[in-house]
Amino acid sequence: MDLETKTNIEECEKQRAELANRVEELTDFIENASVPLHWVNGSGIILWANQAELDSLGYSKEEYIGKHISNFHADQETISDILGRLMNKETLRNYPAHLKCKNGDIKPVLINSNVLWKEDKFVHTRCFTRDISDLKKLEEQKVELINTLEEKNKKLNLELTNLKREISELKNN
Repeated sequence: MDLETKTNIEECEKQRAELANRVEELTDFIENASVPLHWVNGSGIILWANQAELDSLGYSKEEYIGKHISNFHADQETISDILGRLMNKETLRNYPAHLKCKNGDIKPVLINSNVLWKEDKFVHTRCFTRDISDLKKLEEQKVELINTLEEKNKKLNLELTNLKREISELKNN
């Protein structure tokens, strides 16, 4: 083997090792990301989900992967709309939905998704799910606080009106 061939082989081996390392890092990044991720095929079957997705909803891989995505949506019209939009090559951004957790809870989420298409064939979705339960609770607390403040404001205005009337009566007497 000549020196040039040996150098080329060594360079190819180095590139292969770097590529294998990069694939390993990206796989780890996706599998262990803090954001729930999943893929669904054109028939609505869940092909893959990362650990954050499973943990978020409380399911094991066996309970989740291979099942129809509609089994995990609280509103069937919503998942039908989502799948229809994705089939029409739309990209979803912050699409509100409600997912069913294994423990029976309903989790409000925002979905960001689009489809991997190959040769005009739907391969799978690329779906990111963001839990907005805490935001919903804060929103509810905000509404309660506003209602409480408005009620107190009404009472203060009524007391102020009564006080003004009493002062006016005292002046007139």
